[in-house]
Amino acid sequence: MKTNIQILLIAFLSLGLFAMTSAPCCRADGDDDPVIIFVGEPGLGDKPIIRSPALIPISACYYSSLSTILVSCSVDLGLMTVEIENVTTGTHSQTLIDATQGVHAFAISGDAGIYEITFTLTGGHEYIGSFEIE
Repeated sequence: MKTNIQILLIAFLSLGLFAMTSAPCCRADGDDDPVIIFVGEPGLGDKPIIRSPALIPISACYYSSLSTILVSCSVDLGLMTVEIENVTTGTHSQTLIDATQGVHAFAISGDAGIYEITFTLTGGHEYIGSFEIE
């Protein structure tokens, strides 16, 4: 029993480390450690389905010093709508991007609150994530 728990703990920590190192836009730049936004697919209810980072083609991080979200796509996803909402204040922004490989920057207010970010591909497939700014 104890061995099974240790194996699960190691696997969970390894997955978290992989998620942090596999997000090319989420590198610390000195004084500003990024907030990694875990992106998943919509699930049942309020919680997204978090799959292995290798299966999610989008990674995102929030940099507080710039009030900016950086998003990178590991594959060419074509046109994609990005919606960012501060659920606490009701602030909402939406933009259409050409989601080829590369990094995209989205400036936000930086106001405290819980943020939800939704990525909608042209075929209707969605990826979602959330993070909190204190």
